[in-house]
Amino acid sequence: MAALGANAFGQVTNIVIQLASLPLFLHRWDVATYGTWLMLSAIPAYLSMADVGMVATAGNRMTMAIGRGDARQANAIFQSALLFMLLACGGLAAIALPVVLWAPVPGLVGWDERLALAALVLTVLLALFGGLAEAIFKSTGRYAQGTMLANGLRLAEWLGGMIGLFAGGSFAAVAIAALLVRAAGIFWMIWWSGQGPHPFSWGLRAAHTAEVRAMATPAVSFMAFPLANALSFQGITLVVGHLFGPAMVAVFNTYRTLARVAVQVTGTFGHALWAELSQLYGRGGAQAVAGLYRRSAWIGAALSVGLSLILYLLAPWLLQLWTHGRIGVQPALIGILLVYAAAGGVWHVPRVLLMATNQHVGLAQWTLLAATGSLGLSWVLGQWLGLEGAALAMLLSELGIAGVCLVLAQRMTSPHNPTPQPIAS
Repeated sequence: MAALGANAFGQVTNIVIQLASLPLFLHRWDVATYGTWLMLSAIPAYLSMADVGMVATAGNRMTMAIGRGDARQANAIFQSALLFMLLACGGLAAIALPVVLWAPVPGLVGWDERLALAALVLTVLLALFGGLAEAIFKSTGRYAQGTMLANGLRLAEWLGGMIGLFAGGSFAAVAIAALLVRAAGIFWMIWWSGQGPHPFSWGLRAAHTAEVRAMATPAVSFMAFPLANALSFQGITLVVGHLFGPAMVAVFNTYRTLARVAVQVTGTFGHALWAELSQLYGRGGAQAVAGLYRRSAWIGAALSVGLSLILYLLAPWLLQLWTHGRIGVQPALIGILLVYAAAGGVWHVPRVLLMATNQHVGLAQWTLLAATGSLGLSWVLGQWLGLEGAALAMLLSELGIAGVCLVLAQRMTSPHNPTPQPIAS
């Protein structure tokens, strides 16, 4: 219940940020400038895969090791992941920042755009590194506390960006203000995660390359999920911008944001199960999580479909209230995107099951394939059917991956196809 409450706070934070951002940005900028910002801020999202899934994989293994009572291995896993992240984030910053600031990159014609993009890159890398602090909270029975802190930091980062928007008004002012808040928050979370009686310490003495190798396959597979998200969200944002212009990007993203409220509510419930599923799997394997998974999957599907229906009925009123009439209602477009969101919510809990137990390798491959297909299909259908074509491409991809995920989760929890016990190295 504590985890559910913390995730509920996170989704409220998401909704507040998404609902408030549009009118605040449009109050300071015009629609075309806001669309340019959306396209600019979409680029660093590709760095969200920079940890190659190491933080998520390490967090799962740390939680399962604590579930088995193996504190020494848990700390070795953590420090091995810490070493990897120091090298990965530091190396990427050393490569990306000179390119962003000085290389002849199309679209980066002024220092405002270049400084903003550099700050956005650093913000993404800092957020990735901060995931190690969240992993400590999760594996030591403080998942709710760590989630609340992370969501509070995200809200503070957004508020910092809004201060930059109204104080400076430039792209760089928004991005740099948000970066400063993120940096201060990450250092504070690192300090706080080290408090209390637990086996984890922020150092490198227990790091082992053997642990990194053991995490390599599931970690690389985790990388497919942020890459797929970047293709599905930021990638299609760029396609829509190229085909229809920055103003239509603002329209499309507004509709998609409204539709995905149902997915976010389902995510509140699904992610609250993550640490519990990892601990149960560490103690008893796949059959230990089967009952909890099946009940939770039905609840998640009901939430997603029900909320999507409600949002379709309320969409005209919500858009009028949210955008002050500046973005009108297109029933076909919002309908397609709400069916897409309903499908996304249905496979959320099964995905959490596979990811929380490091049994997600097959799903990762299919997810990346579906996202790549969605991006290409959005280009084709967008030219043929307009914005509705881009939305239809997203829907077809989501239906396909939802079916694959449900099959994989069913196989994992079936008594006729038991998943091997996690290895206690």
